[in-house]
Amino acid sequence: MAKIKNKKITKALSLVIALILIIGSFVGCGKEEEEPTTTAPTTEAATLPPVPQNVNPLTGEVGYPEELIGNRSVLVSVENHPDARPQWGIASADIVWELLAEGGITRMLCMFADASRLPDKIGPTRSARHYFVEIAEGFDSIFVHFGGSPQGYNALDNHGTNHIDGMSDSGFHRDRSRNVATEHTAYTTKDDVINNIDKKDFRTTAEEGKDKPFNFNQSPVTLSGGACTAVSVPFSSSYTYKYTYDAENKVYLSSLNGRDFKDDNGTQQSFTNIIIVYSSTSMIDSKRIAYDLSKGNGVYISNGTYENITWKKGDYADIMKFYDADGNELSLNQGRSYIALVPTKNQSQTTIS
Repeated sequence: MAKIKNKKITKALSLVIALILIIGSFVGCGKEEEEPTTTAPTTEAATLPPVPQNVNPLTGEVGYPEELIGNRSVLVSVENHPDARPQWGIASADIVWELLAEGGITRMLCMFADASRLPDKIGPTRSARHYFVEIAEGFDSIFVHFGGSPQGYNALDNHGTNHIDGMSDSGFHRDRSRNVATEHTAYTTKDDVINNIDKKDFRTTAEEGKDKPFNFNQSPVTLSGGACTAVSVPFSSSYTYKYTYDAENKVYLSSLNGRDFKDDNGTQQSFTNIIIVYSSTSMIDSKRIAYDLSKGNGVYISNGTYENITWKKGDYADIMKFYDADGNELSLNQGRSYIALVPTKNQSQTTIS
């Protein structure tokens, strides 16, 4: 009987030991699964850089008022005839687009991220062209102008563009102190534009996807094409800009036909980014031109360097996008930009030094 009892005790002890080993193995497995889930996220979160929230959508600069984020931009047509110079308010625009109007004369589209960022006086305001309207539509901008070509008015009507026109809307004034023709004297103001937007009940929130039209680098990037301390921008035989790099301030200073290009306050235009867009042009009547805004090549210049790029707009209401040599969407250095739409036939006249 004693032997049988000992056998039973031995068997019972073996079962208990086996159970303890099994339970221990499950507990061990549980601990192995818990460790990565509790430590990995903490390590990853600690290495991610903070994402700026209050960023100007047109310059990438931080400190932009939170209440303006997501609002529509405003695009103002400003002439560049010699009798219109020096212009009012052009040195404060977030982006300056420049295009040919007719006769080799250019016109500027001064772009502000919000109506509240307009200066107290901007102009001389001039007429719309249909390709001005196409740029405004692409960026969902409210367009400010004084008059327009027949094609310009057709574009405004056909696309229902939100616009403010000095021919029919209040808030435009004349500065006759320069003793020039009346066509070179019109201007508007920040308050007048805001009042017109309210009066016309324009939508002030930008369309989705157009509230942040550009990518920006968090710190200045050197471009892959090489050094660029100066670049010429040849619109026509009578309008050639030169942008010279100011290394101390990391901006390009503007001159037109050999003279510093300044606003009415004596401030020379300067930009962090210069983007040259080569686009083919054609004549649509005896004096007016058209730009092909579908796609093409160009040059991006910033931080004392340059690189070749491509660009694409596509349909009428699409936003114009820029791409690097690898086909990736371009990321700009933070700051104001100048975008020049130069006729493709003048591309060979561009010089970079």
